Amino acid sequence: MKHLKLFAAAGLIILTAAGCKKTTYDPPPVISAVSFYNVSPDAPPVSIYLNTNKIQYDSLLYKGNIDYVNAYSGTREVSAYRNNEKKIFKSINFAEGKFYSVFLTGNWSTAEFVSLDDSLTRPAVGKANIRFVNMSIGSPTLDLGLNTGTTLIAGRVYKANSAFTAIDGDKQYTFVVREHGTTVNKVTIPSVNIIAGHSYTIWARGIYTATDGAALGADIVRNY
Repeated sequence: MKHLKLFAAAGLIILTAAGCKKTTYDPPPVISAVSFYNVSPDAPPVSIYLNTNKIQYDSLLYKGNIDYVNAYSGTREVSAYRNNEKKIFKSINFAEGKFYSVFLTGNWSTAEFVSLDDSLTRPAVGKANIRFVNMSIGSPTLDLGLNTGTTLIAGRVYKANSAFTAIDGDKQYTFVVREHGTTVNKVTIPSVNIIAGHSYTIWARGIYTATDGAALGADIVRNY
């Protein structure tokens, strides 16, 4: 399991009394980890905040992502700002010691945050874990497969994700996205080397019926 790094050290309080000194320690903060993805095809560059803490300035573009950052556990407000104005926000509960992926999805005028739990357990020896997330606006149910015709993960509706699935590691794969139950490849991701011992997320994005820069596409990221 990937380990969390505390971004705030435990506070130190030194109490002094006449003729003696007593040192006490506050308990360490309760921490989660959160990553962010901008899959809103017409969104401008945005700043992401957790409560009042700015995670990134106006540079999170469509198809961009922010790797895991530490966050105090509990209910936090996740916000997207544009030019210092709050545009989109949602309260999300982050459990202690857990990892999350938060997607900004939908058309910009009606965009929303979708939070997914990341179960980042270490794969078996020689294996890697993959999951599939459908963030393509207006899409039918989608499958993730290989260019050989194999289906790896089936039946993901919009905003739905699969569990992590084990595949052989240290191999080249050409992943494809298809409409559920069909054999026509709607998107092909260029061949990628999947490294044993790691976990990956593959997501469909864009507007399913578009033919311009917002057209259906897919990306892959290594979670750890």
